[in-house]
Amino acid sequence: MLSAGKTLLGLTAALGIVAAACSSPADTTRVGPGQWPNTDIGEEIGQVNRIAYVSPNGNLFTVDPDGGGLSQLTGGFQAEQGPAGQRSQGGVQAQPLSLNEYYAWPTWSADGTKLAASRVVVREDRTEISLQVMDARTGRSETVFENNHLGLIADGAPHYIYWAPSGESLSFLATTPDGLSLFVWDGTPGKPAGVVERGAPLYYQWSNDAEAMALHVGADITLLRPPAEGGSRRTFQSSTGFRVPAISPDGASLAYVAETDGGMGLYVAPIDDLSQARKIIDVGVLSAFLWSPDGTQLAVGDQSSPNTPFFDRLMLVPVGDGPVTTLSSGEVWAFFWAPSGDKLAWVSVNAAEREIEWVISPSDGSGAKMLFSYRPSGEVSIFLSFFDQYAYSHSPWSPDGKSLVVAGSKGEASRGSNGRTPSGNRIYILDAEGGAAPRDLGAGVLAFWSWN
Repeated sequence: MLSAGKTLLGLTAALGIVAAACSSPADTTRVGPGQWPNTDIGEEIGQVNRIAYVSPNGNLFTVDPDGGGLSQLTGGFQAEQGPAGQRSQGGVQAQPLSLNEYYAWPTWSADGTKLAASRVVVREDRTEISLQVMDARTGRSETVFENNHLGLIADGAPHYIYWAPSGESLSFLATTPDGLSLFVWDGTPGKPAGVVERGAPLYYQWSNDAEAMALHVGADITLLRPPAEGGSRRTFQSSTGFRVPAISPDGASLAYVAETDGGMGLYVAPIDDLSQARKIIDVGVLSAFLWSPDGTQLAVGDQSSPNTPFFDRLMLVPVGDGPVTTLSSGEVWAFFWAPSGDKLAWVSVNAAEREIEWVISPSDGSGAKMLFSYRPSGEVSIFLSFFDQYAYSHSPWSPDGKSLVVAGSKGEASRGSNGRTPSGNRIYILDAEGGAAPRDLGAGVLAFWSWN
């Protein structure tokens, strides 16, 4: 992911399937850049505890965790059914979806008022890719960026989209004639996004106050403050043995990997004095890490061989004094802190069943339990493959840390009360606390929870 040069062959092929499935009218009224449409709603209203998901034919929906309050943001009027056969309550305001068009990678703003998503349209003579920002309640949208170069940042991903943790700014990666580029849009309707970095591979993280950004391009780390064109820069060399540098929740420290005399080490340095870096643990040739929400420890996955996509060790590493806790010594694909900070979820690989397993543990490493085993959708596979980047922009966790949302297929486990097994990818809600069985929310290929 996050490197230029992918083609649109797979994307165009997928649209052929979408075209066969859609029955929406092709005519549509589009909102141009800077032309937010007039609506009956005087102000944007944040969506609380909502799930955004992509249907199998490329429509965007939002829904409550119990399956109620379904709202269709794109597609023909009342064209689709949602969970339990519900008709969308938002169809009257949805944007019509053409037969050759679909949306991907819905991304919640921090306050829940907006969603950003990639839009792809295949015409007879060209393919159009754009980034849309829409009202999370009505689906009314503005085109923030139009690609002038047909490329993907990863298979099935036209852009990587990442809202600032506070404020109105939106960052995204897109391929351009000059290569992979990082853009920041300040949220002003009609104002173009500005390029703040180019290069590949490129990974990055906003600070929680949105005043700084840590970039990892090649083997170099750059601290950019503020994250906009013309911001001040501090750059130093680290390593290519990891992807995303991690700014601590309080914005005071930076975690990164650098080479040591004997291999690789995970370091933590004060943001204001990077020369005072301290190694907290040796890691393998490839690693990934995420700060706990309280900033007292890091979840760290690493591997001894670069020939596998999975980590062979997952640990909880205290930043101060204290023992390292090993959570797993098996094949771990991804891991995510609960927003509440009391739990960590990770994805293990069950090669025998050709499935993945969501496992959860308290933050002290005790009492790990398996929640769900299934086959992920193709989009979820991309999400998991670059989880340490997506963890900052797309949350599988509910805001209260009690549930997870996942997408994929599960044969017998998804058998309904009528004795039939739904076909294709489904959206499932996993109970991270009480042990209730996974709940089938409806057909879909990708789903994320709102941050609030």
